[in-house]
Amino acid sequence: MTDQGKLPIWFWVVGAIALLWNGMGVYAYLDQALMSAEEFAALPEVQQDLLTSQPVWVTAAFAIAVFAGFVASIAFLLRKQIAIRLFLVSLVGAIVQISSYFVIDGYMEFISAYGWTLPALILIFAIGFWLIARHAANKGFLR
Repeated sequence: MTDQGKLPIWFWVVGAIALLWNGMGVYAYLDQALMSAEEFAALPEVQQDLLTSQPVWVTAAFAIAVFAGFVASIAFLLRKQIAIRLFLVSLVGAIVQISSYFVIDGYMEFISAYGWTLPALILIFAIGFWLIARHAANKGFLR
């Protein structure tokens, strides 16, 4: 086991990036969930249609992904092994949410118009944070 003073700098950098990234995810979720009627009306019509027809499992997957990732980031910085499981829950939530793009009518066209960059980054970061947390545990950085 390594004591906190001897942790490599990458551990803290990854933890800070994870916290910021997942914090932005929480903000995006809350922004969508707490959107006012005026803000909703300002969205493009196609996005309004997609949000109103979105099944509850997609919204739940979004919430699970971002909140599990945020709590995992805190646990990682606190050097807790539970971070591994929470990052995995976040990854599964992201996969479920993004898989909805292939299932719900109209999402593919919407995403194609706006690009796959953000969904791809979400998956890359989720996989990366999970793998790094596993690596940190194997190195004895998490307890």
